[in-house]
Amino acid sequence: MTYGAHFPGSRSVGYREAVEAYFYTAFTEDEQNELNSGMGGVAWTKFADKFTKDLGWLADHERPKRFRLQKTYKELCSLIFLENRLAAVDIRLKEIIEELEPGAHQFWPIELIQPRDKPYPVPYFGMVVHSHLNCFRLKECDPGHAEDESVGDYILYSISGKSRADLKGVAMSRAAIGSHHIWRERYLHSPWFFLSDTLAARIHDAGLKMPKHYPMKHV
Repeated sequence: MTYGAHFPGSRSVGYREAVEAYFYTAFTEDEQNELNSGMGGVAWTKFADKFTKDLGWLADHERPKRFRLQKTYKELCSLIFLENRLAAVDIRLKEIIEELEPGAHQFWPIELIQPRDKPYPVPYFGMVVHSHLNCFRLKECDPGHAEDESVGDYILYSISGKSRADLKGVAMSRAAIGSHHIWRERYLHSPWFFLSDTLAARIHDAGLKMPKHYPMKHV
């Protein structure tokens, strides 16, 4: 499945083998059963969740390094999403993020292979964002722009849509954002990433091709 230049259809090469080898050599049988809840086999979600959740830095075997793309692209976005929602950025965006937040996030080189074994010509890097914040403010949102879908102690909010009109009424706390420039929200499933005004301006000035992103309401 492919969703365009920001979400190319992809399949990792060598990642599953590396994780599987680690799983069966690093853990005892009891530890394996604990990780996979006694269901047998590799607990894949325990590894893939580290791409998107606040679960620490990835070890070498947890970092996919090669991907086969389902089709050929003239130009991908500077920020793309690969198998298991792993984010990747081109070298221009990586340099901007690292300049604004040095050492805050994890990057490693990846190889994108197009059909007929043709390498995608622009260097890309896997990226795990390690800032997970709670900047969303439900009570400050414009009416109808967000909902509380929490159940018991499980906190979850949703927004009504992803258009410019939808997002301009979604409230984010400037104080909670602080000096962060790219982050994930703990209690909002979507959007997957949030950008500071400074980072958005740097991206615009550099002329980078990006997935659609729009300003939100600051409170």
